[in-house]
Amino acid sequence: MLCAAMEDPQQPNLTPLPEWEVEAKDILDGVDFNADLGMRMARDAIRVSNGEMTDETFHEKYHEDVLSEFGEDSRPTKPEGFEDE
Repeated sequence: MLCAAMEDPQQPNLTPLPEWEVEAKDILDGVDFNADLGMRMARDAIRVSNGEMTDETFHEKYHEDVLSEFGEDSRPTKPEGFEDE
């Protein structure tokens, strides 16, 4: 299901540059956090921006991974009514 943004022809689609993943991996190389998680979240954040995924789906998809990685999930994408389990 597409989000409202995809129904608006005036809303531009984000298309990452082909080399973005290489540059992102270089930036994340050596950090103490899970770089793979960051890359997956970045890809899906583009999908959210393009209306291909809802904020709620994004939040729920990564909730457990964020909790595991950071010990808490205080992202501003928490959907209304979402309960931490």
